[in-house]
Amino acid sequence: MNKTLIIVGSPRKGTSLKLASCYQEMCENTEIVQLRDFNIKPCMGCDQCHKNENHKCIIKDDFETIVEKLNEASTLVFISPIYWWGVTATLKCFIDRLYSFNNWKGKEFKLILTGGAETTDVEYKLLHDQFKEMMVYINVPFNSFLAFEAYQDKILEITDEVKNQIKSII
Repeated sequence: MNKTLIIVGSPRKGTSLKLASCYQEMCENTEIVQLRDFNIKPCMGCDQCHKNENHKCIIKDDFETIVEKLNEASTLVFISPIYWWGVTATLKCFIDRLYSFNNWKGKEFKLILTGGAETTDVEYKLLHDQFKEMMVYINVPFNSFLAFEAYQDKILEITDEVKNQIKSII
């Protein structure tokens, strides 16, 4: 059975988690991982993961726990607010550590972003294009992208319209 793993990059329990929960309600066999709950250290760029037989990162932290979940998933969904035209530092740290992951075959990727600007703003396009190129590089289909405007004074409510948008990418 196909499994979906949702990686939430927000350091808070806000809109990104709401969107993840909405996705999970509509999609069977889905697990949410909130990176804020894990101790994941930055990649050291040592390249040891590419020198050892099992392609395993040598850093001892919680990353390996998430790798086990990545191995089981056929669909990966990253959800993050936009901070300074990029994903959160928490998610970026996790992405850098994916350098050691080599089990991409048969997976697909989806991206959901929230930001303080209107969804037509360039920051959404920049991140869409960045992730598109990353997926091309690792040969993973990237066929689903959603953007939502949500910021401190404009909290995203999970309306029927939001649910329909999420349903459209499941």
